[in-house]
Amino acid sequence: MNQTYCPCPKCSRPRTKVVLTNRSTNEITIRRRWCPACGHRWYSIQHPEIAVRDSQIRWKGSNARFTSTDPLALADL
Repeated sequence: MNQTYCPCPKCSRPRTKVVLTNRSTNEITIRRRWCPACGHRWYSIQHPEIAVRDSQIRWKGSNARFTSTDPLALADL
């Protein structure tokens, strides 16, 4: 399971609660979060993941580089 943790920006507690989730028309997820430790509330934004072909990624050492300059090239996967 892919799990994203969003620590509290006020007290840095790693585990927080999601109290509301909305998705925009362009698939950006906006979450209202709450920290049970300090009571702080804030919003977080999660952008959709984009699949790329293996041939579009080049590794050099520990760094990855995307080789295509055309973002629409991803559409025909």
